[in-house]
Amino acid sequence: MAELKLILITYMQFYRRHVGLLLLFFIGFSLGAALLTAIQGLNLEAGKRYQQTTALIANPVTHFIRPVLGENRLPNSMWSRIRAAGFTQVQPVLEGVIETDKQQKLALRGVNLLQWLTQNTDSSASASASTANNSYSGFEQLLNTVYIDPKLMQRLNLKNSRINIKMGDATRTLTVSELQGLGMTMLVDISLADKLLRANGVISYFEVSGLNSKQAAKLNALLGEQARLEAAQEQAFDALSEAFFFNLQALALLGYVVGAFLSFNAIKLAYNARAHLQQQMWVLGCQRSALIKALAIELTLLSLFAAVLGAILGAALANALVMDVSATLRGLYQLDRSFVVSLDSSMVASGFTLNIFVLLGFLASQSARLSTVLARIKWPMLILAITATSYLALTANTKMGALLLCVCVLLLFFVVTPPIVKAVFKLPWPTQNPIIQWLKADSIVQLPALLSSVLAILMAMGAAVGMQIMVGSFSDTLDTHLEKRLSADLYVRPDQNIQALGTKLTELPEVEKVGVYWSANSELKTPKTMVAVDVMAFGATASYNQHLTLLNNKAPTSTVFEKNKNGIVGCLVNEPALLQYSLTVGDVITLRQHINTLTCQVRAAYYDYGEQGLNVVVTTTALVNSSLSYTEYGLSLWLKPNSDVDAIAEYIQKQHQLDSQQVIANQQFKRFAKQLFGKTFYVTQALNIFIMLIALFGMWVSFLTLGRGQLQPMAVLQTLGVTQLQLLGAKILQAALIILTTLLLAIPLGLCLGWVLLTYVMPIAFGWTMAMTVNWLQLGGFTVLIFILALFVSALPLIKLTRSAVADNVAKL
Repeated sequence: MAELKLILITYMQFYRRHVGLLLLFFIGFSLGAALLTAIQGLNLEAGKRYQQTTALIANPVTHFIRPVLGENRLPNSMWSRIRAAGFTQVQPVLEGVIETDKQQKLALRGVNLLQWLTQNTDSSASASASTANNSYSGFEQLLNTVYIDPKLMQRLNLKNSRINIKMGDATRTLTVSELQGLGMTMLVDISLADKLLRANGVISYFEVSGLNSKQAAKLNALLGEQARLEAAQEQAFDALSEAFFFNLQALALLGYVVGAFLSFNAIKLAYNARAHLQQQMWVLGCQRSALIKALAIELTLLSLFAAVLGAILGAALANALVMDVSATLRGLYQLDRSFVVSLDSSMVASGFTLNIFVLLGFLASQSARLSTVLARIKWPMLILAITATSYLALTANTKMGALLLCVCVLLLFFVVTPPIVKAVFKLPWPTQNPIIQWLKADSIVQLPALLSSVLAILMAMGAAVGMQIMVGSFSDTLDTHLEKRLSADLYVRPDQNIQALGTKLTELPEVEKVGVYWSANSELKTPKTMVAVDVMAFGATASYNQHLTLLNNKAPTSTVFEKNKNGIVGCLVNEPALLQYSLTVGDVITLRQHINTLTCQVRAAYYDYGEQGLNVVVTTTALVNSSLSYTEYGLSLWLKPNSDVDAIAEYIQKQHQLDSQQVIANQQFKRFAKQLFGKTFYVTQALNIFIMLIALFGMWVSFLTLGRGQLQPMAVLQTLGVTQLQLLGAKILQAALIILTTLLLAIPLGLCLGWVLLTYVMPIAFGWTMAMTVNWLQLGGFTVLIFILALFVSALPLIKLTRSAVADNVAKL
């Protein structure tokens, strides 16, 4: 035991003298783990979003009571009836949108804040309740305060702790208080929300905490046909966002691998620097078993500390992105809660486990026997990688299969990259310059030490190019899609009397056609589960659906909506209905809404980028005849050629007392849509940048690691008369060739990954198909930029090395 203690103390003294090595180790593992734990934290908190109520009460929500399909509100009397039946854990929630005096529209959520005075809340909510109770009698402050997340307060620029909310023609000024964890939604007491939203006592839904199966059955019977009882685990967000988090986790894992390559360099540097120390301890009588135990303890502790640091950095990174991520998840995936990412033991455990595996891999790689085996199976591995890639390319039909295909493509390039880079220096060059000949020989010797950085750059650049191709292809497809989908000249969204306004607008001489947008919530029973379906109608005939593009790239015709011989009307479904929900053209589906139904036959499918849910399109006539309750959202106006869009929009606003937010021009609508979808890839692009920075840092570490091994040959060359400038030029040329070859290999890797993402991941995970487009100019500019940056970080240690005097180099040997 004393021997083991002395060995560990010696190791600690080694790190005290080589703090840089310790920092490199932590930076590599911590940055990689930070990416992984950031996404893990976002996913974890999204999954735990019902662990507290909307009022931030630490009481897990198990069920929701929502209006029956076709209705939007519940009567307040239902709460009294439910509580009278003994269900005291039920609390009402009122949601809506308010407008400030600065024309800002904000989401508002009202809850029973009197719970703060009687139940356990988080610290920030408790503080707010305590302040209210101490400052005013009768809870006046508590019931008249608007609670806002600090980040949202900064965005709204609320400096005087006051907010002015418009209530019709009047404006009400309210006190603002900071409350962490609310995200983009403001929180008020439900009595205040009722006044601000002019809800007249209705409720959006009820939250139910701690409801067991027996109580759920009793409550369901009590509700009868007046409301729906839904389990918290069955909300739409969990199913819709699964692909989003799956892709982010895959990208974060890629970032961890790049970070692991960086740590490999740090470990290798420490291993080489400590080789003499290990030999001395062996000579002094330290037992082999004690040295192995000390090494195991050392690596375990370092891995644990790196995992903890990575988890802390990951939580900070996740919270920095959470506002934008929440906006994306709310807009596209129906996120109904905001959340704050906090440090979790599972985040540390996952980072620690991966770190241990990487370190065990490094120790295994030091075995001469393993190196011999790997050299022998190199070509069989290439054949296996090609075979596996070909097989998966033909059979992949799940998210995991698509991910494995990406892994196989990476492995394929991992196998072929080292021999290709080495071949660059083995091929005959058109020069007999002795420095160049030395450079070729030296490069072949140094390549094994640089291999981890070469592969890190290859992986990071390939992933960046692949993601760039996917984002670019999606953007190009979305532009074309929106150009057709948002083809009306004006979109009008009045608050009431929509049909009457549509009739009046039809009479305008400049208006060619007026379409509508009606939507009805319904459900479709599938063999696996009950699926939520949005039934939409844009007009009475196919001419109002020309903005939809069918999968055959044609517009719908009248035959699509005609009745068949059995009297069943035709309908359209979106592309995810075929790819995600297994519907086929020709299926007869029955859509249910409470006691009403709509039966139609699927005649065709249309592209619906950005939508992962199941949508069905019918005519307004079919929707009215079905008796489904629907909501009229607005009107679409197509104007006659050469009409002045701005003038007509202004006329409609003045004539019908509408504001600028209710009459929206085509281009403005498209801009809103592009901004929403652009946020989808915000986190992806941020992770890509982070991964590339880690890879560049790894390249700098690699050339720094090679420094001591270069002293002897450089001292010999300087002794033979080679100048420092010539030496620097040769070493920079060596680095440039290695980096350039790697980047040129990363481009086809990125193209392959982009093709896999678009051909497999996108349809399987999201339910969309699209063509691959490559912006070669943008790709070339990005490659040049990365080449310059990589060459710069590689040149920094080389400049320092070549500036050393001959005597200094010899003295360090």
